[in-house]
Amino acid sequence: MIQLSNFNFLRAVLILLTLFIFGSCKMISGTSGPDFTKIHVGMVKEDVIKQIGKPGAIVSSKKYDDGILEVHEYYTWQPEVVIDSTTIYRQYWLFYFNNELQEWGTKKSYSPEDYDIYYRRFRGRQ
Repeated sequence: MIQLSNFNFLRAVLILLTLFIFGSCKMISGTSGPDFTKIHVGMVKEDVIKQIGKPGAIVSSKKYDDGILEVHEYYTWQPEVVIDSTTIYRQYWLFYFNNELQEWGTKKSYSPEDYDIYYRRFRGRQ
C-alpha cells in the first residue's frame, strides 16, 4: 500500500508541475506587449490608449508656444540584441504633438536630449 500511495503522490506532483509549466508559457506568450499594428500616425492619444493600452511611462512633456510635445514609453517582451542590455524587453517611444501621434519607434532610435529637434520636426505637420 505504501508504494501505491507514493506513486499517486508522484503522479499528482508531475501533473501539477506540467500544468504550471504550460500555464507559465501561455502567460508569457499572451503578454507580449502592445500590438503596434493597431495604431497609425495621426491618431489622437486617447484612441492610441484604447488600442494598445496605457503607456508604461510618460518620458517627457514639454510646452512650446504653439503646442505640447509628449513622449510615451511602451514595452514589449521581445529580446533586444544589445550586448550591454540588462532588460528582456524592447522599449518603444511614441511622440505626440498637441495630442496627435506623430511617430513612434524603438527607444534607441531617439535621444532624450533632442526634444527641441522633434518639436521642430512635428510642428509643421499640424
